Amino acid sequence: MSRTDTRSARSTALRRYAETHHVDQIRPEARYGGPWGQFIFWLGGNFNVFNVVLGAVVVEIGLAFWWALIAIGAGTVIGAVLIALHASQGPRLGVPQSIQSRAQFGFYGSAWMFITVLVLNTGFIAAELVIQAQAMQGVVPGLSVPAWIVILVIPSLVICALGYWWIHAAMRVTAVVVGISVIVMLAQGLRHPLPASQTSLAAPHAGLFLAGVALLVIDLLSFGPFVSDYSRYLPARTSGTRLFAAIWTGNVISTFVSCAVGAYLAALLPNLAPVSAVGQVSGKWALVMMCLSLVGANAFNAYTGSFQIISLAGMWRRLKPLLKPDSVAVRVIPSTAVMAAGTVIAVLGYRNFVTNLSNFLGFLLVVLITWSAINLTDFYAIRHGSYDVAAFFDPDGGPYGKVAWPGLVALATGIAAEFPFIAQPDYTGPLVARLGGADISWIIGFIVPAAAYLLLTRRTRKAGRPGHLAAAPIA
Repeated sequence: MSRTDTRSARSTALRRYAETHHVDQIRPEARYGGPWGQFIFWLGGNFNVFNVVLGAVVVEIGLAFWWALIAIGAGTVIGAVLIALHASQGPRLGVPQSIQSRAQFGFYGSAWMFITVLVLNTGFIAAELVIQAQAMQGVVPGLSVPAWIVILVIPSLVICALGYWWIHAAMRVTAVVVGISVIVMLAQGLRHPLPASQTSLAAPHAGLFLAGVALLVIDLLSFGPFVSDYSRYLPARTSGTRLFAAIWTGNVISTFVSCAVGAYLAALLPNLAPVSAVGQVSGKWALVMMCLSLVGANAFNAYTGSFQIISLAGMWRRLKPLLKPDSVAVRVIPSTAVMAAGTVIAVLGYRNFVTNLSNFLGFLLVVLITWSAINLTDFYAIRHGSYDVAAFFDPDGGPYGKVAWPGLVALATGIAAEFPFIAQPDYTGPLVARLGGADISWIIGFIVPAAAYLLLTRRTRKAGRPGHLAAAPIA
């Protein structure tokens, strides 16, 4: 067999097992699956040690256990509604979530979105690798956290390279194995009574309670910019109501239970880090499960991160011919780069993990809640799901324009409106004190840009301006 034939055989074998699509629209004949698969996917996506740690953080900011549980429940319900609404766009359009944002911000105007999501994916990979390494160090303390980080990135990278089907498969395994493990861990924790200070029903400070709610809202909304990446293979005829219910339920159950474990352990053992508390109460087997719980999550963060790089590269005409729709390499090379960047950040920043995590989530909240408001308003209130998908890939702007100013102005307006109400470690808005220290920026950041976007688009239509506001049927 010649060298050329050998390369061809390897390419054929790779295409058989690895996904070949990336940001291109999924054709009808390639669509498959149903709402039940999305329920399992998001159940597996949130039964993980990251949410155990986040539940502990809700207690560590100052809430007693029962109030922490209420804040977790409220934030989970709200956040899950938002991402379920976003994920329902996937079957209708068949493209990644951030690509769809070109309808609101224009072909080039959406560049900020790709950069923000890339930072999001890289940051989460770093945070998750640190948690995994801390868990495994409790099992095999002879290896350092950086050494474990380098080892643990390998299985996630393999799954990511194979693509969509394999990521879903990893989540199905996680949903069952880790889901059962988390429930057992909760039962083991409940055998130990909480101290009286943690069972108080006295109303907490409003600022602390809203801070706890906000942590969970952004934890779930952080999936918003890429939930359609994992529903875009569903047939276009998929029931929107059933899909919404499946995604919402899967997220709520897994997030709430995982966070409840972390909150209980933090209330029970306040002097231990969350991962150490898991090992103390449940043993080393639980640490192994907690480590494995994030393998799939790392994979889908790198997978989505690759779409952002591909989308940015597609803005340069000279690079566009290289982005072949059916090329495995086009997806694998950037996803490997994203995973490598997350690994480097994890190795360098693992010592200040909890502080970095809180600050990272706070930053994301400011930007993502505003994007979410504009995206959902455009899809459900203005265009009613009617888009020209082919135009998302038109560098000349197509019907949505190269830069869509109504979306960008609404975005800037929303972010500006949030700042007086932000309460973060590095910044406190001037109106926070008047609200008793409550951070309501995420509420303002949703209402204001949604209203601004509605107003701006209506004025543009009344003025009879052509371009990005034109709605067209799905290609």
